[in-house]
Amino acid sequence: MRISLYQFVVGCLLVFVVSCQPKIIPDLIDTNRAIPSAPYILSKLKARQSAIHDIKAFIRTNISGESFNQSFRQALLIKGHDALRVDTYSLFRQVLGSLIYKGGETLMYDPREKKIILGEEVRENMRRVLGTYIDFRQYIVVFSGGVPNIAHLQVKIVRLNSDKKVYQIEMINKTTGEKIDIKVDANTLLLKSLLLIRDDREVYRVYWSDYKKVESLSFAHKVVIKSRKKTVLLKYSDVMINQGIASDAFSFAAELMN
Repeated sequence: MRISLYQFVVGCLLVFVVSCQPKIIPDLIDTNRAIPSAPYILSKLKARQSAIHDIKAFIRTNISGESFNQSFRQALLIKGHDALRVDTYSLFRQVLGSLIYKGGETLMYDPREKKIILGEEVRENMRRVLGTYIDFRQYIVVFSGGVPNIAHLQVKIVRLNSDKKVYQIEMINKTTGEKIDIKVDANTLLLKSLLLIRDDREVYRVYWSDYKKVESLSFAHKVVIKSRKKTVLLKYSDVMINQGIASDAFSFAAELMN
């Protein structure tokens, strides 16, 4: 069959046009994603938590409930998972109090009385200043963007949600029997939320968002904690990670202790 010059030219043009069409890159989120194994996901979460040794930051804290709504500017220091210091300032930058949690004990400096308080008096003073009592044994790891008691957790179920963007993971604390449900970003494996259930009752929920790079780590600059009838919103700024914090930052001056 003879092909005319006209047909040859038209054919070449068609091949050229088709070959120059932009290739459509498939959206990986919409493909059938293989769900990682439970040990793999848990190991990634543990590795990230162990990579954060200490944190320095300013936080804007809002605590709200049925009968109160308080907002504070605070300076936060965290070292490991058992040492924390929070210095709280009023809107006029007056020191409202300093709190230190270390080794399971909570101490608070009351500038009005110029004395250190502890025990039940800490609870009463925290309710007076903040409007509520916060158990730092539960939340110190949450503030750092981690899962409490992760070493004692056993993964039961891992699911990929319907839009294939989030892994939903059901776990149980082998020591206490508490149930922990978390949601993790399917691409980054960064935490999105956590639900703690004790004796079939919801204890609290946590939401992490606004991740930003600090050094080489992604750190959640917004944390929301909801428990019973109160909500704690933390917005971080000027975050520094693994810069080193002296141990004496988590103790009050000897003259105050006396």
